[in-house]
Amino acid sequence: MKKHTGIVTKVFGLFCTVKYDNSCINCVLRGKIRQSKELEIYSDPIAVGDRIIFTINDDGTGAIDKILKRKNIFSRKEKGRNKKEDIIACNLDLVVIIQSFKSPKPNFRFIDRLIVRCEKEKIPLLICINKSDLAEKTIIKYIKNYYSGSNLNLIMTSAINGRGINDLKNYLCDKISLFIGSSGVGKTTILNFMCPELGLRTSEVSKSTNKGRHTTANVEMISTEDNITIIDTPGVREFGLMDIEPHMLGYYFNEFNAFYNKCGFNPCTHDHEPDCEVKRQVDNGSIFKDRYISYINILNSLKEYYEKKYK
Repeated sequence: MKKHTGIVTKVFGLFCTVKYDNSCINCVLRGKIRQSKELEIYSDPIAVGDRIIFTINDDGTGAIDKILKRKNIFSRKEKGRNKKEDIIACNLDLVVIIQSFKSPKPNFRFIDRLIVRCEKEKIPLLICINKSDLAEKTIIKYIKNYYSGSNLNLIMTSAINGRGINDLKNYLCDKISLFIGSSGVGKTTILNFMCPELGLRTSEVSKSTNKGRHTTANVEMISTEDNITIIDTPGVREFGLMDIEPHMLGYYFNEFNAFYNKCGFNPCTHDHEPDCEVKRQVDNGSIFKDRYISYINILNSLKEYYEKKYK
């Protein structure tokens, strides 16, 4: 049978939607892939963004014969000895971490966990803070200070008045980009503003909980008329990093990098060790204190996990 090459745009159970030659086809994974030892560490062997080889059945459906080598994987790993790794998407050119100034407020601990994952997998990232029409000068200044020295790209947008949307589109052009953030931050609203032809469903933030309501039910790849490809995700509130050894965490906070060789110990976790240059830079203000505290919080969660794991 003739082999075709396509890209997975949506996954639902053992089935997925595959795009090829400007068409879409529903496909199923062959058993040999589901039973692959190489893929058994993942909760699902296939993900949105996978490039695959498939054959077309007589009834018009497809069967996936092979998952091609991935250039990167964006995943999360939750606590637990036997927890499998959840692949959110793969083969990405950019991850866009979306938060909002209000309703809900920025969650910097959550952002920093996503940044660590991107840095570990060497995936370029962009931090997008939406609802700038609601922003006060004090929070804008705080956000800029929080990430000062990190060399991270930061953009502020409003899907109400259009501020920063064209700049965001320039980042996204000719790329496969993942949109990820908490519910209610405006991921879908941004998409609708950029590409009105999509007509995606949105929902208001809950007044009782001040948390967003999901409008995206599944991870799904969306292509626009402007040569932009977005992988939209349901709202995410927690993000596990339980596959990262504690002594490696500091390498993914890139404002620390210039000071590693000046620490008295190697490796240095920049926590309890004496003669730590990173801690000195925090004390003199070169590294923003709250960003360092975020690092320590993540470090402690990883230490606790690994102490229990190896008992």
